[in-house]
Amino acid sequence: MITCPWCGTHYERFQSNCDNCGGSLPLPAERPPTPAGKRLPTPPPPPRQVPGNYAWRVLSTDGGAIGATVFSLLGAIFAIVGGILTISVVAIFVGLPFAALGTVFLLIGIPLLITRYEQAQQTVQVLQHGEAVLGQIVDVHQNYHVRINGRSPWIVTYQFEASGRQYQGKVSTLSRPDLGQQPGQPIYVLYQPNDPQQNTSYPYPYGYYDL
Repeated sequence: MITCPWCGTHYERFQSNCDNCGGSLPLPAERPPTPAGKRLPTPPPPPRQVPGNYAWRVLSTDGGAIGATVFSLLGAIFAIVGGILTISVVAIFVGLPFAALGTVFLLIGIPLLITRYEQAQQTVQVLQHGEAVLGQIVDVHQNYHVRINGRSPWIVTYQFEASGRQYQGKVSTLSRPDLGQQPGQPIYVLYQPNDPQQNTSYPYPYGYYDL
């Protein structure tokens, strides 16, 4: 059975692209099973087709992006309320602090949100064009400092070798990793040959951890 790494749709037989989201499907290559009994899906060769809205899906579980969105929304609300109160001469002394606080929130939230979106776009570029290498999971832990939809994300750290050097990367997921996704287990990594610091796991956590 072939599972789409982008949306989780299952196929009995291999085909190049998913009918549901249009993403590239993994190659049906035979690989040694992990101790959990699962076979690692082999990344298709680049360029890989990635669903058009995938950058936004990456942002949806990014703690920094969610925090930036909250700051931006609060900033917009405070700025609007403060502006309305400032226009009313009677409430000007209340409106000015509201407007100032809203401006501060916007100055923090919007640049951070833009930065996170650019990072999500870089992840999509790696998923589309990155070289594939077999790496190893080195750490799995839960980040209790962040809550998304009432859950704390799991952080999966992995290492891999490129051009004779060792590199590390990490991805996050809201689902608890299973026995095949624990320290010491193999994992496919995609990286940019000109900058291996830009890397991610394959499949990305949406398909990999069944979000």
